[in-house]
Amino acid sequence: MIKIFYLLFLSVFCFNVSAQVGIGTTNPSQASMLEVSSSVNNGSRFGGLMPPRVTSQIERDLISTTSTDIGLLVYVQSTGTFEIWNGIFWETIYTLSTQVTILAEQDFDTNINWNYSLTPINYNITNDIWDITTTLGGGTSAIDNVFGFFLGCRDLNNPNGGGNFFHEIAFENVDITNVVNARIAFDYDIFEFDANDDVQYEVFYDDISQGIITFVNGVGDLTLEGTEIIPIPNSVSNVRITLGIIQNGDGDFAGFDNFKVYGD
Repeated sequence: MIKIFYLLFLSVFCFNVSAQVGIGTTNPSQASMLEVSSSVNNGSRFGGLMPPRVTSQIERDLISTTSTDIGLLVYVQSTGTFEIWNGIFWETIYTLSTQVTILAEQDFDTNINWNYSLTPINYNITNDIWDITTTLGGGTSAIDNVFGFFLGCRDLNNPNGGGNFFHEIAFENVDITNVVNARIAFDYDIFEFDANDDVQYEVFYDDISQGIITFVNGVGDLTLEGTEIIPIPNSVSNVRITLGIIQNGDGDFAGFDNFKVYGD
């Protein structure tokens, strides 16, 4: 019986590895070994193919390439180049015509030059969390768009340093006079925010508030993730942002990461 099961398993496995593979599609092209579809969920979400990225050509050279790895492709962030291994050396096949200049960045890991303050001060007691953390505790695996260290929020209405008020992270001014088309961006991951669980931000142009924007208005266990990108007029010299979160209950939580100011 064991031999029969083993042969059946082996035949199914061999069929799967020799068939076409589809990501985002159940009907991959018969001419391909792998097809990645840019549209899933009935066309409501679109995406692209992200090649492997390395910080610089130093990291690129750490890839153990041989003469048989012809066609290996990477994107080098410091030079804005797509590079392919030709069997002997890395060859640039395309260079971005416009490269982004990052003026300030705070990912709470290694890029930490955009200074900030927290109000109230950070706390992390059981599941009452307002802190730079790597985890929000048990049952929070839904937080996956932010990783490493991030600003974590869970049960902010608590007696351990929190309460029924907006918790804020306020960043310092950044000089943007040396770039055009400046932007502020940050990543967010919101899980099941309901009534009175809100996220807002306030952007300041040359220390003048541009008003409070309600970014997330919690209702009906709202879950969403992504990147918020805020364009800044070229007439502005200095810019900063304050992010505020109000939330109650340890069954819903949020994470924020990769705050940056950048431009062309």
